[in-house]
Amino acid sequence: MNQFNNFLNHLVNTIQGDSQVLAVCVAGSFIQNELDEYSDLDIVLVVEENSFQMFEEMNQLANSLGNLLSSFTGEHVGEKKLLICLFDSPLLHVDLKFVSLADFHFRVENPVIIYDRSNLIPDVYKNSLPQWPKFDFQWVEDRFWVWIHYAGTKIGRGELFEAIDFLSFLRTSVIGPMFHIKYDQNPRGVRKLEFILSSQELADLKKTYPSFEKHSIIQALQDVSNIYVYLRNLLISDLKLRNETKERSLDFLFSLSKEIINE
Repeated sequence: MNQFNNFLNHLVNTIQGDSQVLAVCVAGSFIQNELDEYSDLDIVLVVEENSFQMFEEMNQLANSLGNLLSSFTGEHVGEKKLLICLFDSPLLHVDLKFVSLADFHFRVENPVIIYDRSNLIPDVYKNSLPQWPKFDFQWVEDRFWVWIHYAGTKIGRGELFEAIDFLSFLRTSVIGPMFHIKYDQNPRGVRKLEFILSSQELADLKKTYPSFEKHSIIQALQDVSNIYVYLRNLLISDLKLRNETKERSLDFLFSLSKEIINE
């Protein structure tokens, strides 16, 4: 689309004058040619070692790329060298990730190369493979039923916002990634599940969004538990199951439900 192409062309023209930038690659939806009018641009800037260490340096480069409205670094997602930007004219969200050539060997995908000052990136792709962080089924099984009990205690105390928010955590950290794995996708939370799930799976997932009522949140927790067991049994067999923890946590939800009925 024109706004993306125009931005990238201007970026490359600007970067050519900065010897600290070795290459520019574009990741995310751009790789599969899936950009639409609501997409952002995920840009990887391969830079000289020890350059662009400070926010001011990163922000100065971003300012040279267009009408920068606002920017901030990505500590909230564990990425200090990620600059999250919003540009105007057109209004465009752009993520600029600054990485050294050595660090670029460790990546989750092979971004599309749009500028390579010394033709370095093909050798990186040849000598290293992208690897998405593996989903640890045992790690989840060891925790899942404790999480269910925890959410139940919040309902019992009347902290409904907390319980509803915790359901979001379970969808993003457990259920969504497992659905992605079922469909041979990288486990990216709940992203684009609307487009890959079967109608029945989508209906089941919708049940995990409760109303602001205790009984509705308890039912959503039970529905999340059912989906988890279904996906766990489908995707992996070699697990140490926490069956006693599961039974006690689900019993707690059942007793909590009875208490609410009698209130």
